[in-house]
Amino acid sequence: MADAGKLKQENTRLLRRALRGGERFGKNELARLTGLSFPTVSRIVDELVRTGEVRELGAGTSTGGRCAMQVALDPEYRLFLCLRLETDTLHWFVSDLDGRRIEEQETACKGDTLQAIGTLLTCVRARYPRLGAAAFGLSGTLKSGTVTETFGRTELRGVSLAAFLQEKLGLPAVVQRDMHAVALGHVARSKKKPRAVACIYLGPTGIGSSLALDGRVWSGANEFAGELHYLPIKNNLEYAKTHFAGVDMVAYYLQVIRAYAALVNPDRVVIYRDALLEGKLERIRSACEKTLPPQAVPELILSGDFYSDYEQGLFELAAGLTGEEL
Repeated sequence: MADAGKLKQENTRLLRRALRGGERFGKNELARLTGLSFPTVSRIVDELVRTGEVRELGAGTSTGGRCAMQVALDPEYRLFLCLRLETDTLHWFVSDLDGRRIEEQETACKGDTLQAIGTLLTCVRARYPRLGAAAFGLSGTLKSGTVTETFGRTELRGVSLAAFLQEKLGLPAVVQRDMHAVALGHVARSKKKPRAVACIYLGPTGIGSSLALDGRVWSGANEFAGELHYLPIKNNLEYAKTHFAGVDMVAYYLQVIRAYAALVNPDRVVIYRDALLEGKLERIRSACEKTLPPQAVPELILSGDFYSDYEQGLFELAAGLTGEEL
């Protein structure tokens, strides 16, 4: 027999998803959309109306019978804080349940990073009492919310950043490596969902990647997956310091993609734009087609949406902490 509490939670999640996007519905429409019975929909919707998460908007258009009451989600019922640390700048935004941004700013972090983050968290928490959760992204490596390595912010090494956020906000919080948030965001923003997608980004501190399988990011047993500089490629660790000076980027990316193809066989590989890759996508694609069997060649996409994917991923992480992911 199914656990009644878990069943109600899942049914509530289905209704929340149906109500996303600002549309209004009658209870009969919601029952058809979700496949739930009318009594189940009615009970849950009435409860959401009582808590203020859902609003009653009056009767809909008559089709000959009694007009049904229309309801819609109140997108500001719960808000989310998303932050990403880039060198000495903290980029952050507050969004509602529909992902609409209510406020976004940049804060300098030139001194004590934790102090700057803590001050910001206290201010945002006071300003937005409906804040429900937070997600934080950074360039580096993590294990269970603790920073194991970060670029340019050595004082964060060994800090349980997730615990710090939770203590300051008094709310659920998650800290994620930048590329894992990017992969999650790419899947969320894709109209055609990939079964397996590898997202590869070449930035000032080197190259990194993440893999999403069936919509879920695979970070590895100890959250080290995607650290491409540890692939057995000659001089690979040095390239992080020289920013790939004089390197044949077509050959390099071919080796990375072939490794993914052999181990995971992704149906899509997303390569984010960088000056070193300008005009090289077709050559990379051609090299893959020449050296891999047809069933192993992934769809290759050159994307300029790194930060859009990154921030969407942070939103998905924060919303997921409250069971209200889109």
